[in-house]
Amino acid sequence: MIGNTLAVYALIQARRGTETSSPERAAVRGPSSPGPSSPSRTDPGRTATGQGRLLDQAIDLLTERLVAYGISRERAEQQTYRLLETVFEPGNTLEEIEALLTALLATPPAAPLPEPRLGGRSRSWMLPPWLWFYLIACLAAGVPGLIGDWIRQATDYWGLMTDSPVGVARTAGIVLGVASITQLFPVLVLLGAMASLLLPASRGRRVERRHDLRVSDNPVIEEIAAFVRRQDPSIAIRFSESSRMLARVYPVGWRKARIAVFLPLTVLWRADRGAAEAVLLHEIAHRRQRDQHVVGLASPFTWLVRVWGPIFVLAGLLPITLYATFGGAAGRLLIGQLLVLAVAVPRMLLMPVMALWLAELSADRLAVRERGADALIRALDRERDLPRGRLRRAGGLLTHPPIGLRRKVAEGRFHGLTGLAVAWPATLVVRLVLVSAVALPAFMLIGEDAGTAIAHVFQSIADGLAFDRLILAGSTVLLVVWPWIVRTRHDDRRNAQFIPYVLAAVLPLALYSASFLGNVPTG
Repeated sequence: MIGNTLAVYALIQARRGTETSSPERAAVRGPSSPGPSSPSRTDPGRTATGQGRLLDQAIDLLTERLVAYGISRERAEQQTYRLLETVFEPGNTLEEIEALLTALLATPPAAPLPEPRLGGRSRSWMLPPWLWFYLIACLAAGVPGLIGDWIRQATDYWGLMTDSPVGVARTAGIVLGVASITQLFPVLVLLGAMASLLLPASRGRRVERRHDLRVSDNPVIEEIAAFVRRQDPSIAIRFSESSRMLARVYPVGWRKARIAVFLPLTVLWRADRGAAEAVLLHEIAHRRQRDQHVVGLASPFTWLVRVWGPIFVLAGLLPITLYATFGGAAGRLLIGQLLVLAVAVPRMLLMPVMALWLAELSADRLAVRERGADALIRALDRERDLPRGRLRRAGGLLTHPPIGLRRKVAEGRFHGLTGLAVAWPATLVVRLVLVSAVALPAFMLIGEDAGTAIAHVFQSIADGLAFDRLILAGSTVLLVVWPWIVRTRHDDRRNAQFIPYVLAAVLPLALYSASFLGNVPTG
């Protein structure tokens, strides 16, 4: 194609170089016309050189304009030469060709320039990075204490199994020992997160093999890729014909990510462009938040969160339940332990699940800001209609908020930004309430009177607050400084971002202050 175009242009230039001016044109110009205006006095080599420069300028200009609008350079060059091929059609005169090339060089773009990349605009849509905060503060700082507690607990159970005679104590020790192993869940989650962070390229290759992701020359995929490149050039697109999802982000390196586009999104792109762009903006927001290293396709972290519940029930709750049901001699004592373990799943899952939910809701906020709540809601409705089994939908609730909740948040309910800012501190309170709710009956089941059990409950609350002191202090600091991090200097409403976060910071600050009350001597 390029060769044909240039060949046509060369033939035209060769013909122009051998032409002489017509008598009519010479009469109009007159014998004393300036040299450069008269074809008879024009150097054919200089003419061809000038026209060649004009063609080069037109090619460069068109190519760069197409690249600026998000089209890949290879595709932009192809489209440029296709357009110029029509300019050099045999029926066009030399004057028409010159006029068309000049017009292409002089005409400004018909559409406004592409919107700026997300990195150059306000980041006020971003919620605090609770997912990363959980991994660093709640796991890296809390895991040593959790391992120490488990070792002490396992040592006690091991003593029951080895030092006690065969019978009640040994059987109870075996049951409790097996159940205690499942309490190492936070350690496994940390290991899963580290695996995601350390091996992004390996994870990317596994994702593409599993979902048969590949480069596609489909025009719809090219349009989707152009849209994504305008927002973030570091993101590439891969396509799969699977119908189980719309799109998901995944890492392929420390600073690079790809979005897996599935068949339903290509259909949505033609049927409802705004909703499809909202889906892509949601995934781009995950990239902006660096979430793709922890969540997304083939994430060990999210997989562990999903399977933790069933594993805990099978290895933790079921042995104790069976022991008590079949009349174990220590059944009454183990029922108290069963109550403690029964809330271990929600207590341990509350924080990672809320961190994952807030990461999703934060990504939704970018889609709402760029395309509006209605576009996101239509995209959520389309996602709800995708074919999925009940187990997959139930497991998905541990990593993604219910669609109904996402719709309401997109519509601005739950007090808008204030409700989202308070969500994380409220989770800390609910976590503490769960521990306290089962502590009283658990203490009474092991033979304590009501007064002693209540005193132990308050002591357990104080111990829990002291254990979470780092989390509470970190949450308070992050809520206070976050609006300063994401504020827009030239935004007239920038002060409106501070109030929700300041109000939300009151709750963890109060809990942090209360954590020192248990150390005050009484009497």
